[in-house]
Amino acid sequence: MCDSDGHLKITGRVDDVMNVSGHRIGTAEVEDALGEHVDVAESAVVSFPHETLGEGIFAFVVLKNESKLAEIDLIRELKNLVKTKISSFAVPQHILVKYVFILNSYYNLINIM
Repeated sequence: MCDSDGHLKITGRVDDVMNVSGHRIGTAEVEDALGEHVDVAESAVVSFPHETLGEGIFAFVVLKNESKLAEIDLIRELKNLVKTKISSFAVPQHILVKYVFILNSYYNLINIM
């Protein structure tokens, strides 16, 4: 959801199951696949309305340390990992890579740095 200034606002997950091109997939499945990458500390996956797929997949990834890979190469590796572990329909359309996600006391995402 975008606000009037064009900033992305995440309102929370209504459902932990996404429907991507008629395939039902759990957010945890994609998060687990992303978490298998050596550079990934944690990840969060949400869906977004997609014109042709119904729902698209957006992944937020926090790195353990600064990756030796360029960001574009890291994203390519993450997408290939999801494709290998699950299937091509589960590959996120967007991946945001960061070093810190600020969480509140309930472990809800409140800021991305």
